[in-house]
Amino acid sequence: MADQQEPIFTPASGYESFIYIYNKTKVDFALDRSKAILGSWAKGCPPNTIKAGAEALIQLNDSFGFSGSQGEVVYELYHPSDPDNALSFKAEFCDPYGRWNDNYLRTKSSNPKLVSCQVLDYNLTGHPFTGHVEVYLAENSANEMFDNANSSDETNSDVHAAFEIGFNGPLGIKIRDPVHEDIAIAAFIASRMRFPKGTEYNNLDATQWEYMRGLLWSDDPLCLLFEDSGESNSELALGEKFLGDFYAGSPSSLTQRSHFGDLQFFHAMAAQSNEDPHDTKANMLSWLEIIYKLAIGVQDVKETDSLAGRFPTRFSSYSDPSGDASLRQLFLGRTPSYRKANISKRAFGHCLHMVQDSYAVGHTLRRLSNPGDLDGKDSEGEIPMSHIPTSRADLPVPGFFRFKPGKFARLGPIITFHTYSGQSKRHAHYDESKQPRSPRDLDSFNHIIGARDAIDKSIKLINFYAQKTKWENGVRDFFANEVFVLDSNATLSNPQVDERFGSPDTSSQSTLEADRAADEEYQMGMERKMAMLESGLAFSERVSPEPRSSCLLRSLR
Repeated sequence: MADQQEPIFTPASGYESFIYIYNKTKVDFALDRSKAILGSWAKGCPPNTIKAGAEALIQLNDSFGFSGSQGEVVYELYHPSDPDNALSFKAEFCDPYGRWNDNYLRTKSSNPKLVSCQVLDYNLTGHPFTGHVEVYLAENSANEMFDNANSSDETNSDVHAAFEIGFNGPLGIKIRDPVHEDIAIAAFIASRMRFPKGTEYNNLDATQWEYMRGLLWSDDPLCLLFEDSGESNSELALGEKFLGDFYAGSPSSLTQRSHFGDLQFFHAMAAQSNEDPHDTKANMLSWLEIIYKLAIGVQDVKETDSLAGRFPTRFSSYSDPSGDASLRQLFLGRTPSYRKANISKRAFGHCLHMVQDSYAVGHTLRRLSNPGDLDGKDSEGEIPMSHIPTSRADLPVPGFFRFKPGKFARLGPIITFHTYSGQSKRHAHYDESKQPRSPRDLDSFNHIIGARDAIDKSIKLINFYAQKTKWENGVRDFFANEVFVLDSNATLSNPQVDERFGSPDTSSQSTLEADRAADEEYQMGMERKMAMLESGLAFSERVSPEPRSSCLLRSLR
């Protein structure tokens, strides 16, 4: 089960709410949904899991110091005798601004005879507001009492790096939009390793953060964006070390190699322009074979294996890390102190990142299966024509592609792998998202081109991981023939972004070799049938007068 998130206290400014939930049951509570009506959630709040027998703090901050705090949370749980039907309870609370308004804390249960909530005494006045709720589960069989559920007060209606680098930095400073994390959380929610439906980036627990550390590792392979803490795996550093290595690091460092050098396949990109797409794909598969086997832990790859032993052409005494370093050291980078580091989860997060990046417009050009759903371009990317360009990146450009409301891109095989060096600033647009997203609502990802395919493929990969499916038992085929499958018209790599996206030659029908062979066989079959039909008609013409129907058939040929 997930590690319980440590309570996180922030300085009180006046009207915060501190609500303690005491789980008095033998089952875990999973966050279903939450809403901050006034104020903003503290880091890690509300926790997405409250473990059996544990307590958890739900902290809602007063954003401005004089507006108050008001929120609600809904948690799900399952009776041991009926694991298929969810029960739930809701807690509503408020510390309002103003001397004449009272604090309140109230609860509602989806089935009070099974789930009972006891609100302990609290002060109606005074700030900040502190409340306590104890939640109990009846020992009676849920099946015996479920018929009475309709008498409840309320029924239960109804997982931050972009495709590049994204997270919320120290002091709440947004460095990048956490699209990668949201895609991963959405996939986990819908997978066999189900995250609670209310999981979001801001309430990930320590165990879930291990997957996210692997997800971010692809962008920050030396772990320079995090503090080297023995107790926390989500404490972000200021970022100056990463920026220094990114812009002026040694060419042998992983940061430089993964963004600009031979390891760009970490992001489903080619190492240089004019690279054969088969070579890029081969690099990805050979790397993923080792990393996936490390992740599932049941094959011949161990975290103590040396990098030079597993990747002899990638690591040596001159690389950083060196070839003598282990796979464990590879994923820990400059943060070796964390006591509960899980290399399996970090390795798997890295696998997810490579899958997701392969569907990002700036990383690959894929065949668009539904060009009819395109809704033109917006005006966001336009640069005034009066602007004097100083480089290719500054040239006036058209707007960005978008799809019709309710529609999203459906991407097929890879036509071209892109390279980061030489790309225009348009790359960043397709890696980010200015519109709000909710991991539990897949439609909220529709505006991000490639996100829905990335979620779908991530779900499949998570299910393989959950079952510890071996590489040779379907996982390699999944990567080679479904995720990284090449179009029969695949081209050499280039630094383009979206210049050919949605064009007639990169859209509509798939041109996979297998599909083309099937089309050719179908066409040959139709030609044989037409030849037989014509022969039959010719024989009929010789032995009998031509009926009217045959005239129609001939007119249709």
